[in-house]
Amino acid sequence: MEAVSNTQSPCLRYRLEIEEKTSRLFGIVESPSKAPQEENAPVLAPITLRSLHEHFKRCGFDGFYFVTNSVELFLRKIQRFETGRYVLAERRDAKISISVSHDKSTARVQTDKAWGGQSLTAEIIKAEIDKAKLSELCIDQDKLRQLSESNEPLDLILANALPAENGKNASLESLLESKTLAQKDANSSKAIDQHEVFEFTVVEHGEKLMQKTPATAGQDGMDVTGKKIKAKPGVDIQFQKPFDGVDICEDDENVLVATIKGHPVFSKTGVKVDKLMLLENVDIHSGNINYDGSLMVKHNIEPGFEVDVSGDVFVKGSITKATVKAGGSIEVSGGVNADDIDDEHGCHLEAKGDITAKFFHHASVNCEGDLHAHEYLMQCRIRVEGYINAGQERGRGCIIGGYSFSNSGVNAKILGSDAYVTTNVVLGSDDEAQRDAARLKKKIKKRCFEEEQLTGILKKIQSSGTPTSIGRTTLDKARKIENTVALLHAKIDEMKSQLALIKEKLKSTEELRVAVSNQIYPNVVISISGRTWSCEETRKRCQMSLQGERIVIDQI
Repeated sequence: MEAVSNTQSPCLRYRLEIEEKTSRLFGIVESPSKAPQEENAPVLAPITLRSLHEHFKRCGFDGFYFVTNSVELFLRKIQRFETGRYVLAERRDAKISISVSHDKSTARVQTDKAWGGQSLTAEIIKAEIDKAKLSELCIDQDKLRQLSESNEPLDLILANALPAENGKNASLESLLESKTLAQKDANSSKAIDQHEVFEFTVVEHGEKLMQKTPATAGQDGMDVTGKKIKAKPGVDIQFQKPFDGVDICEDDENVLVATIKGHPVFSKTGVKVDKLMLLENVDIHSGNINYDGSLMVKHNIEPGFEVDVSGDVFVKGSITKATVKAGGSIEVSGGVNADDIDDEHGCHLEAKGDITAKFFHHASVNCEGDLHAHEYLMQCRIRVEGYINAGQERGRGCIIGGYSFSNSGVNAKILGSDAYVTTNVVLGSDDEAQRDAARLKKKIKKRCFEEEQLTGILKKIQSSGTPTSIGRTTLDKARKIENTVALLHAKIDEMKSQLALIKEKLKSTEELRVAVSNQIYPNVVISISGRTWSCEETRKRCQMSLQGERIVIDQI
């Protein structure tokens, strides 16, 4: 054993010894018989904790890692003359450990300080980084500098993955407004010129209508070990075909231009230009309207008449006890009303786009876009895929009575009335859509399994030999299997398309909310994805949403 002894010991009752093999420091209590017996020997100072620590410092052992209470126990052994060899401390080199997270998104470094041993050097740190196979591009240089300069233990994130930047989905943007609303406040004391409620848009041949921003591929990232993190490309959108009154611009494949003069009708996947029918009124002089294009009515649609057009419907007056269907949007300057919602002469509106009116009274409304009511919805039956907005642009914004269903959300100034009229508001997809989605998923899973099984059989047949060697019967069987696999694949694609359409209607419950910017009255019943809440007291400025299994109310 190699040892270092201190000859400058304050007394001969103990000595210090370091074991090089284990780097441990021992204190050895000597036998009392070894103490000097000269008659004139000087009186030695008593041994204390302070004198021991001073001794350690003189010998260069003060930086060692001392075991808890080891010095106090050693002092007690000295004072009691308990001879022996006792562990006091150990020399420790600095330690460094780098661990990479399971997903390789971060690398964590942990260090222990040196206790009389080798400190961390740039070479040691680099060797550990190389051992962990960290990419230099992912290493935080400030943290690396901190690691090199610090003499204290550290626990920090040394490297972070460079995240992939997913591509952006393609988007379609209208290059003009299909209608320009005059932003008038119905609560204002100023008079409103009803002739300026909106301006009907007509485009000319060659006019640019819609711009497509193509999807981007995104940018790949890198994990902390330098491996590529693949970016998810954006989803592309194709212009809806066949084109109707529009075509691709010769100079830019991402722009649609009008090929005829008419009214533009925009959708989520494109635009078409309709031929335009202009009428003073829909009444006994015009009869019912069934038209492939858009319709502009300067005054009113009278009771008992029906309108069915493929484009937009614009009415500068009102709609009373009539039926109106549009392949685009319906815009009414005045109101939509009937005497009774269930009456055979009620008022029914249906549109693929948005429906907008000053007010709705005893009306039945169904649209795939948003519904906008400036003044009120009173005792109506509403079903929309988009938002129900009451008074968001202007007006009183009341929803009173009736049944209002939205698959996106409801925004109103006032819900209910001071007469406590029962008002039902329902958000979220219906149970039937949920069941349809579950049923389709089950069918897709089953058909995919069948396709996989048949494909496996087909591969075995194909690998068994040439067509001439496997026999005619086996070859016929292979062809039948191949045809069946093709049919299954087509059926699976069809069911996936159906499921995608249903999923568009199935909104996340986190997105479903009813926002009331003014007041909600008692007897308003709100249902969100099957959970129901009934207002029992008047509340102001609140928002209802589903959290977990219950509807919660927050102030706004």
